[in-house]
Amino acid sequence: MWYPGHIAKAKKSIKENLRAVNAVIELVDSRAPYSSRAYEYQELFKNKKRIIVFNKYDICDIKKTDLWIQKFKEKGYCVLATNLKSINIKNFLMKNVFTVIPETYGEKSAMVVGVPNVGKSTLINSLKGSRSAAVGNMPGITRGVQWVSVNERFRLLDTPGILFPEIYKKELSYKLALLGSLKVEETEAEEILEYFFEFIIKEYPHIIPQEHMKEEYPFGFFLSEYAKKRNFVKKGGEADIQRVCKSWLKEINDGKFIKATYESVDEYDDLMI
Repeated sequence: MWYPGHIAKAKKSIKENLRAVNAVIELVDSRAPYSSRAYEYQELFKNKKRIIVFNKYDICDIKKTDLWIQKFKEKGYCVLATNLKSINIKNFLMKNVFTVIPETYGEKSAMVVGVPNVGKSTLINSLKGSRSAAVGNMPGITRGVQWVSVNERFRLLDTPGILFPEIYKKELSYKLALLGSLKVEETEAEEILEYFFEFIIKEYPHIIPQEHMKEEYPFGFFLSEYAKKRNFVKKGGEADIQRVCKSWLKEINDGKFIKATYESVDEYDDLMI
């Protein structure tokens, strides 16, 4: 769980360490480019060269996400789209990032920022060849800050996963939970999934079988059918809703249920970008 104290500590650490870098590499989840962005930190970053990496591009709705990418490029950002787990990250950084970062005393450096589970640890681990920045699905797993060398002239500063006070706004917290960026309590999972279900009906109606929509409570019927298909059934034939919610949410986090983008660029004012 993230509390205001955690958030303030992370922000203070980032502010103190910004002076040591030439640029900021901001990772966002391609499925929610606004909600997964460090938008509360933009004032801190304004005097630094900024590179925005749209990670998990392979599991988003490319048509929707490309509109976000276009908007960021129009604002003057260097924007890259990829899936960090499927590329040679060192080559990617040297070809696309090193070339655009300013140099100081023959060296280039950048701070890596992003919300939990957006891909920072995947990036850092690939360079270190170790588990020192442990990769996992537990939000906030990276502790403190650490320097990692790409080569003798290029260094990255890793930071803790960052979240904002606004995570207490329900829609934002729902989206972060669907990305795997926010830990979900068992009591919250069903509510989050019902939000997701309503979103799917509106934006991707072909995903839900039409016969489900004829039921009195389509969401409940879908959960029951999901339970039957995976044998998540208690004694007596009752659906094990807790297991259903945990399994389905994991599928959504991993992009295995649907390749979707949860927000449209025209929903947000230009000032937010």
